[in-house]
Amino acid sequence: MGKSNSIEKYGYFWGENFDEESFLKEILAICYQKKLLNDNALKKVYFERMELLKEKLKYYTKDESSSVRVEIVESILKCIDYTIGIYLKSFNNIDLVIREIKNTCLFEILSKGQDLISEKVLYSKKLLCQISKNKLKVDNYSYNDTIDYGIPLFFKEYNSFFAAHEGSGAIDYQLYIDNMNYTGIEYIYNYLETLSLENEFCHKFHISEINNLLKAYSKNCELLLINIFELVFINSIGMIICGKELDSLNITSLDRKCIKNKLEKLSLEELKLELLNSVEKCCKIFCIKNQALIAYMKKSALKAALLINERIRINRLESIFLSFNEDSMDEMIQYNDSESMSDYKFKKLSEKIRDCSLVEDKIKLIKDEINSLKDLFDILSADCLFEDEYIMYFKSLSQMEVVLLSRYIYDLSLENEYEKEWYSEFNKYISGLSEKEQNKIKKLMERIQL
Repeated sequence: MGKSNSIEKYGYFWGENFDEESFLKEILAICYQKKLLNDNALKKVYFERMELLKEKLKYYTKDESSSVRVEIVESILKCIDYTIGIYLKSFNNIDLVIREIKNTCLFEILSKGQDLISEKVLYSKKLLCQISKNKLKVDNYSYNDTIDYGIPLFFKEYNSFFAAHEGSGAIDYQLYIDNMNYTGIEYIYNYLETLSLENEFCHKFHISEINNLLKAYSKNCELLLINIFELVFINSIGMIICGKELDSLNITSLDRKCIKNKLEKLSLEELKLELLNSVEKCCKIFCIKNQALIAYMKKSALKAALLINERIRINRLESIFLSFNEDSMDEMIQYNDSESMSDYKFKKLSEKIRDCSLVEDKIKLIKDEINSLKDLFDILSADCLFEDEYIMYFKSLSQMEVVLLSRYIYDLSLENEYEKEWYSEFNKYISGLSEKEQNKIKKLMERIQL
């Protein structure tokens, strides 16, 4: 079975507030208003609806003359309208819908609607089975409980004959884009198709990356009502914007600066186009051919654009482009130093730095020309900087550069290397950082292998 039937295919015919559950009543009202159905056609439909209601009530009371509560009668009538609506929505355009209403009796339409509901139930059960087999191995209660218990409960309780429009199971897990306008089997059908698409995308990433991302969102992620696809999708878009590989989902503080620099001057429409372009790149990287998934990713990008735009405005990108928690990542980091420059080149550079009258020019030369830790160590020891100039240079370093320099100095001290004059300036700079920053640098330094 293909994609679920959607009211969107009828285009301009009705507004955004169209009620999917009451498709029959809505379409009759609109067609009558637009003079596509006359009084006789409406009288025929309403007469047959009442006849169908009488027939259903006979089944409900088991052909006894006992009275039925008003709310029960109203619910059964809603079930009739819902079932007829499901069949009418199977047509591709409004002209075919109108022709069917005019030329086919409602008893036949209702029967065909019941057949379609049976097909949707069967398809949805098969889809749930596939989702259960390929479930993400994550520790999130709402995700696991909805798949294992909540949706199966819907099928256990669903009554397509008297209450096809009702039933929701116990669904706690939130989709990133969820159409709440559907009810009954239509809602479950659409929910499962969307969940299947979200899972398909998430399976493109290693499960350890996803679990690290969930922990980055919250240490109590297993208890929260969160959407896993949203976190994975937005961080993957961030990685693409930074020009990084998608073998990881970790967005660093430097990555966020890059994202901000690239996006902050864009209008909302330009931002949407940028995210859609990132979606296309993502699809190429993962060779995604599923058109339904591609369409869902594009819709998700448009939704994410609103959130990203707002977070840029208030300077809170860290709340959506997430960094893995360092506490949960105790693996060692192997750092391979770049090749050192020749003695001649080093001598020429050191002379050029000493000739600079402005410390800003000295710092720029060091950043542009020095590519190895050994060369950096030597240039700092070559009397190129003096007194406060050291502090200004250290302030220009990224956190990881400070960590690497700290580790390099630490290793040399273990080898009884004599202390350089600039060590005290570096220690002064580290001491001036907050206790939190110092602890983070220390923990990272312990994981570096040079």
